Amino acid sequence: MPSRRWLLLPVTVAALAGVAVIPTETRQAVDSTLYVHTIPLYAKALDFVQRDLGYARLVSGIVDEEAAPEARALTLLEWTRRNIRDTPDGFPVVDDHVLNIIIRGYGPAWQKAEVFTTLTTYAGVPAFVASSRQIAPRLTLSFVWVERRWRVFDVDNGIVFRNRRGDLASADELAHDPSLSTAAAGGRSYRSQPYEAYFEGFRPPVAPDVLRGELQMLWPRLSYPVMRLIGLGRREWQS
Repeated sequence: MPSRRWLLLPVTVAALAGVAVIPTETRQAVDSTLYVHTIPLYAKALDFVQRDLGYARLVSGIVDEEAAPEARALTLLEWTRRNIRDTPDGFPVVDDHVLNIIIRGYGPAWQKAEVFTTLTTYAGVPAFVASSRQIAPRLTLSFVWVERRWRVFDVDNGIVFRNRRGDLASADELAHDPSLSTAAAGGRSYRSQPYEAYFEGFRPPVAPDVLRGELQMLWPRLSYPVMRLIGLGRREWQS
């Protein structure tokens, strides 16, 4: 008589197969039009793992893991600006996974910032994206955790904000000393406005409970529903 274990095996396999083909949704926006695609759960899971490994492999080939956090951030800023170009005229703005932005090689300012902060987070330097102000037109900024402070970068314009000592400026320093944005601007304008005008009334953004870059990683993503359940992770990222 077959053991109970062997009798349970086909039942277990059938159950797992049933779960694997559960339909799930994946979303993609093209020029602000949202498209929803249905794919089986196993395909969505495999895509996620492939992207996670892809980010880690890409970062390992760009930065020296022994380098200081500031050096890693600056290296990834340079890489992002070199490899993610402006959206060509007539090309659609596609909003999907960060890895797809990297593959396409182009995107608007906020997508460049998403690439930079995701790769920086994978390099062990937490980072997130926020805007200098919440009215249009908005200036997209990146905030990177270096030496226990959120340091400010403008990926699209290639600006690394620095304080009066020449060190990376923190968001708090930028809020308390408006002249830092004036010095960083160097007389430039952005969308027909003086660059420093975007920092009028600037206040440091609240860092997300869970960084968007972390949500691209397998274990943080698996633990995220538990964090939500116990009241954490309510601010996934700033937009």
